[in-house]
Amino acid sequence: MEGKSMLKLSHVLAFLLLASLFQSLMARDLSDGIEVLQLPEENEGEFVFCPGKQSWPELVGKPAGYAKQIIQRENSIVHDVRLLFPGMPQPGNYVCGRVFLVVDFKLIVQITPHMG
Repeated sequence: MEGKSMLKLSHVLAFLLLASLFQSLMARDLSDGIEVLQLPEENEGEFVFCPGKQSWPELVGKPAGYAKQIIQRENSIVHDVRLLFPGMPQPGNYVCGRVFLVVDFKLIVQITPHMG
């Protein structure tokens, strides 16, 4: 009987030790360095993840350098403008502040640039 009660006591102590470790892990502030998923906002009747202008159809046919300047001027959260040539795969993940410019070999925008 004494052996079973010692085993139960050791289980209880192990549980309390694990529970105290778990509580300290849960109490940490995890906001540093972790990207938090944001809920979409409504912008002109459309739900978007990023504030500001989302696409620039007026830049089709314009030089890539000029398009980059206009995009960064019209939406201050844009920090990454990437060039893609026709046929190159575009990443499937959505990143707020990233815009793809699909250009031809003369660096003329071919498709409407959009956030993502």
